[in-house]
Amino acid sequence: MSQEVNNTVAVILAGGSGTRLWPLSRQQLPKQFLNLKGDETLLGGTISRLHPLISEEDVWVVTSEALATGEAYAALNELNTILEPVGRNTAPAIAVAAALLMDRSGSDPTMLVLPADHLIQDVEGFHDCLNRAMGAAEKGALVTFGIEPTRPDTGFGYIQVDQERETEAFPVIRFTEKPDLKTAESFLAEGGYYWNSGMFVWKASTILDEIKLHLPDLWPVLETMRDKWQQGEAWQEVIRHGFADMPSISIDYGVMEKSDRVVLVPCDIGWSDVGSWDAVYDISDRDENGNALAGDVLSFDCKNSLIRSESKLLAAVNLEDVIVVETPDAILLSRRGESQRVREIVDVIKARGSREHIEHRTVLRPWGSYTVLEDHLSGYKLKKIEVNPGASLSLQSHRQRSEHWVVVSGTATVTRGEEVFTVSVNESTFIPIGEKHRLANDGAEPLQIVEVQVGDYLGEDDIERFDDDYGRSGE
Repeated sequence: MSQEVNNTVAVILAGGSGTRLWPLSRQQLPKQFLNLKGDETLLGGTISRLHPLISEEDVWVVTSEALATGEAYAALNELNTILEPVGRNTAPAIAVAAALLMDRSGSDPTMLVLPADHLIQDVEGFHDCLNRAMGAAEKGALVTFGIEPTRPDTGFGYIQVDQERETEAFPVIRFTEKPDLKTAESFLAEGGYYWNSGMFVWKASTILDEIKLHLPDLWPVLETMRDKWQQGEAWQEVIRHGFADMPSISIDYGVMEKSDRVVLVPCDIGWSDVGSWDAVYDISDRDENGNALAGDVLSFDCKNSLIRSESKLLAAVNLEDVIVVETPDAILLSRRGESQRVREIVDVIKARGSREHIEHRTVLRPWGSYTVLEDHLSGYKLKKIEVNPGASLSLQSHRQRSEHWVVVSGTATVTRGEEVFTVSVNESTFIPIGEKHRLANDGAEPLQIVEVQVGDYLGEDDIERFDDDYGRSGE
């Protein structure tokens, strides 16, 4: 039976951007914060399957400041977080986490490092692999989890191991980045190759020793940061000001491919990186016709298809081997087996300056949400804004737009310049261009308003914040 282990922490890497599962995933709400199977998000499932080996109090999530103060705020609010001001790949994130956890605890914890956006269906098997990995880590190894390949997949990196010795963790011979199909086929024929899962276990001191040895450009920056927080500076502020000086490099390329201390624990645990809509189809429950249906979907004579609706009735007739994903502002249509090309779609959306890759029509915020009802190039935008009870937006101003607010539910507390006043249902107020203002809900019920913006530029980046409850002041 699994039991909680002492002096072990989990570090979950949750800073990825949302491209491969567009249009459901977006830059501001990537796949780790989505519910794709069961009742939990991928991040929530990553945390809950650690029980009872590792308690939630010993789980740390490394993510970006933008996600933690934006759409993903609700999912991260109650968790231990380390916030990155900029993305610098996995090696800096792991280095900072290892150093911080050692310095905070005054001990040398065993670290389990996991991506936030993977699915593991055999939890007991995962716990068995974790226990074996922790045993090897206690002896000074850098342990990686290798997934037994089921097909010659070109979407994964591969790890070759020495299987000559009878051991629970095989010495690693080499890493290979995503190969072509012929090479992947040869790996499976030869044997001794595993998919690189991106999951690791090691002592904090061990990974720091190897980072010092193999990443000389990163180490001095980390030492400077440690000196500061050891002298009493707030560690999150130290990270905010020093993290960008670190080189951008992955832990695989920077350390694992160079170290002679790497071993692999083979795993057959129902693992998926949920890296495409084809992968979502593979993990989904399917009906007698092989269809994975979600949302308000009517299916007539369809076979072996993924059809998902987020907001509308979606009716499909005589479709086979297709993927259909509907959101309020976009629809994806693809043949099964071709969904990796979603990245090409996102690249085109970026190039034409649209926002469908960045956020949904309804955008979650720490204080509530807003929904864009109409967005016109002719100088106005129409929004519905919902503010949670007890929450407030930042004290802010706009250089290029005015705002007109009509309260449709609840009571608004409005700051406008030096005035503070309430606006009730069926009442309205006006915020001139450049005026400092704040919208708050001091009541016990949700506040809903309709906002009309008028101006020459209506982008979300036309915000100057002066005070904010969620750490966004000064953006």
